[in-house]
Amino acid sequence: MGVEVSLDDVLARHNVGISGAEFLAELDADLSRVTDPAAAPLSAAEAAFLREHAGPAAVEVLDTDPGVLVQGARRAEVARMTELVAGSLGIAEAALLLGVDRSRVSQRLSAGSLWSFRLGRGRRLPRWQFTPDGRSLPGLDVVVAAIPAELSPESVAGFMNTPQPELEGRTPAAHLAGGGEPTPVAELVAGLGLW
Repeated sequence: MGVEVSLDDVLARHNVGISGAEFLAELDADLSRVTDPAAAPLSAAEAAFLREHAGPAAVEVLDTDPGVLVQGARRAEVARMTELVAGSLGIAEAALLLGVDRSRVSQRLSAGSLWSFRLGRGRRLPRWQFTPDGRSLPGLDVVVAAIPAELSPESVAGFMNTPQPELEGRTPAAHLAGGGEPTPVAELVAGLGLW
């Protein structure tokens, strides 16, 4: 006999700070944006050109059932949403980590010394901006001010956790945690908005 577990139970157990309904509404909106590749089929000439010139991987995609492609894209979206929640903290959780009151976290968000994104009706703070011992990264205010508004949380996290040659091969998060100057990180993250 299996044990029944609700989404609300799982979110509460892991102190995610959003309800199952909010999570599902956000997921539904994201899944609705996954387009069906059959909605705009390739012409016969386009398909023939790709088969001839684009290599085996393109032929494999062309031969794959569009329904399978959509299902794969939607599964990837579910994984993305799960990673987004797992890689971030709610305001209460961030306050606990920092050893401050929730209102102090809200003040720091307003002042730009912490960064967050919206999920449902709440805000989430990515884990990359905190050190393992529960402090925010030094110089974070300089970096937060440079983050382009249109960047997704995944793009920002990917950047902050990817080694950068301009930072001597360190990740931006490790560079800041080690006391590195925040200006080069700010310049790099600002450049992401130019793409």
